[in-house]
Amino acid sequence: MVEPEKFAAGMTRQLERLRQARAGGMPRRGWKIGINVPEMLRRLDLPHPGVAWIDGGKVLATGSELEVPPGARLHVEPELAIRLGEAVAPGTAADTAARRIDSVQPALEIVDYALPTSGLEDLVAHGMFHRATVLGLPADFATAAELGTRWPALRVGERTGDSPRSDLVPSDLGELVVFAADYLAAFGEALEPGDLILSGSYLARAAPWSAGDEVVADFGPLGAVSARAAAAPHEPA
Repeated sequence: MVEPEKFAAGMTRQLERLRQARAGGMPRRGWKIGINVPEMLRRLDLPHPGVAWIDGGKVLATGSELEVPPGARLHVEPELAIRLGEAVAPGTAADTAARRIDSVQPALEIVDYALPTSGLEDLVAHGMFHRATVLGLPADFATAAELGTRWPALRVGERTGDSPRSDLVPSDLGELVVFAADYLAAFGEALEPGDLILSGSYLARAAPWSAGDEVVADFGPLGAVSARAAAAPHEPA
């Protein structure tokens, strides 16, 4: 059951940013689940995760390069991207929602911890640190059942990321989709055909990502997804 009250102030600001972005020509790409780590939920006294929009202008293909803006503190999270073939209304049964999943893709969410962290309202307003998304190739969603113990394995530069935690892996993708539909409906939004839903991180801690580093997340049966961080060009003197 969705309890929207604690998210309301931040969602008002978040959805205003969304309206401005769409008016400026940003393509619709979907949504992300955020604050899915139980320890963080307890720290913030939240009943469940939040949902935020994906920046449609920064959805990149695997192997892409992303500039690190000056002052940014980029981190990466391996996630599962769920692609909907049909709309999903609030209150839909989980098994029905699962049948409306077209495919899944290994994904990286790029987050920026330089964004404000003064409180829950700011956290929700800026989309829970969201900056960009990197997508691997589509796969049959049935293979996602193998994730959570060995996979995904993350490497950033020469560093190995934390091991995935099985309690962060959605056990039922249909239930995850229904949660997103119910949450969005509480704020006047809806899931549409073609929308992506990022599942939330499979790691308890995002891995720092600096200019020059390649990040690779190996999702085993789903394949891999990668990206490289590049320094932003210097401004002319």
